[in-house]
Amino acid sequence: MRVASTLLGLSLLAACTSEFTFSDSVNSRLYEFKPRAEYGDELSTPYVLGAQFEVFVEDNDQETDFVGWKVESMDPKVLQLRAEPYKMSPHILVVEVGAVGEGVTELLLKDTSGAIRGSAAVEVKRPTRAKLFAAPIYALDNPDFRGETPHPRILVGGTATFAVEYLHEDIRLQGSTDIQVASSAAIDATIRHSELVDNRNWLQVSVGAQGRHSAELWLGDDLVEEVDIYGVPSSMIAGVELIDGDATTPDELAGEWLLVAQAVAEDKQPIYGVDFEWALPDRGFTEPGDVFIYEHDPEQEFRKITARAYGVESQISVRVAAGEPASSNDTSLTCSVTGGPPPWALGLLLLGLRRRRRG
Repeated sequence: MRVASTLLGLSLLAACTSEFTFSDSVNSRLYEFKPRAEYGDELSTPYVLGAQFEVFVEDNDQETDFVGWKVESMDPKVLQLRAEPYKMSPHILVVEVGAVGEGVTELLLKDTSGAIRGSAAVEVKRPTRAKLFAAPIYALDNPDFRGETPHPRILVGGTATFAVEYLHEDIRLQGSTDIQVASSAAIDATIRHSELVDNRNWLQVSVGAQGRHSAELWLGDDLVEEVDIYGVPSSMIAGVELIDGDATTPDELAGEWLLVAQAVAEDKQPIYGVDFEWALPDRGFTEPGDVFIYEHDPEQEFRKITARAYGVESQISVRVAAGEPASSNDTSLTCSVTGGPPPWALGLLLLGLRRRRRG
């Protein structure tokens, strides 16, 4: 670890004095409406073994055209370049990389003479365990209520989706990897990949019978996590919680907002995989879902939105101009897409939504 620490220290020193910024595609950077250089050197290291992502190198002074420049990995057995660097814009160089082996290395930026002009440290670790977080609560990015669920209850006949976070002991790892899932007979479990909001894996589970089931997450020959999943009947649903966001700045008042409906049992623990009927005072909706995407209008009077399922319901008053139900199992959230993100995904990034619960 002395060698690793020394390498990281040298990279941090270079980052402080460098005119070039290193960042990556792992944590939504392409969808943040700020110059990449404003984040400083923010590689999302340590990465999970097997992660594939892009590294961006930006000239902070907006002077270098990067023609003939190179990006190299000091140890291709740890971080491997998957293609030659290309220019995303006149002053941003992009390189596709893969975290192929455990260890610590550096990315080096070299000019046409071969001189090193910048560097960034990279660490890759093998996951030893994983955590599950319920979608779309996870997407709200609320540190107080992230939706972690180690032993999820899922409605029999329902489908639920969970973000997968990898850890090496207690160290959180970044990115997604080629994880495989094996499950017991009564459930259908699949892994999806997303580059939309964050570069990560999602576990989608459909439950066909009551009782205890299991899903195993494997990376190659290594068992990363075994998850107990409980199929429960609709009679266990005792209430509904509605979670939405409150804007705090004028800029946050515009755009589309997300309202999450979550079923709970008598013990207040969540039950996932429940589709809700939604209604406004003057309109019902035929399409069920566990989220309601709506246009917030501060000029509107407060209106009640109702979510109902299996004889229980909950209401919340918001300034809504228009809206539609949707599902957190939708592929626009949980799998790879091409083109731009849906409007509400950008809304999640920009609004910094905070929780408000009604039960």
